[in-house]
Amino acid sequence: MAVAVLAAGCGGGEPATGGEWVAAPPASTAPARLAKVTSACKLLSAATVMKVLGPTSKSTLKARELPVDKSDGEVAYSCAYGKDGQEPFALTVSTRPDQSAKAESTIETIAAASGVETTPVDDLGTAGVGYVKDAFRVVAVTVPYETDLRLVIFAAPQIVPQAKLVEVLGQVVTKI
Repeated sequence: MAVAVLAAGCGGGEPATGGEWVAAPPASTAPARLAKVTSACKLLSAATVMKVLGPTSKSTLKARELPVDKSDGEVAYSCAYGKDGQEPFALTVSTRPDQSAKAESTIETIAAASGVETTPVDDLGTAGVGYVKDAFRVVAVTVPYETDLRLVIFAAPQIVPQAKLVEVLGQVVTKI
């Protein structure tokens, strides 16, 4: 589909006599972002976690949706991933109403509250940070959506490299 861009006459009151045809930009192939988050496990399946992190055995992880946390004016959805009674991986996605302008300050607050050395996460969401604490590696990323701020956190055993956690979060960020 083409879009006509008409050249406007700029002088002497003469009417514009020509036009130039410019190709329309290609349609986006990215999936539509969710208007409302309703589940963490639906955003990131156990199969996707295994695919990104790489299975260490032939068994599979199972995903378990945790109870919704509605506190401090935000709603948080969490999913735990594991097997054999152990759930070493967890995803939390929360929505903070009318906080889209606080993407960077939210990450700064998380980094300061961690009490440990942190590493910035670039090229994912608006701002992000990673750190290791209490034998777990955590990566947090902020994603504005309209006037709201979405905070995405993934935790795994500290042996998992930060780059893998960022890759897992990339699967979620494109959806929200």
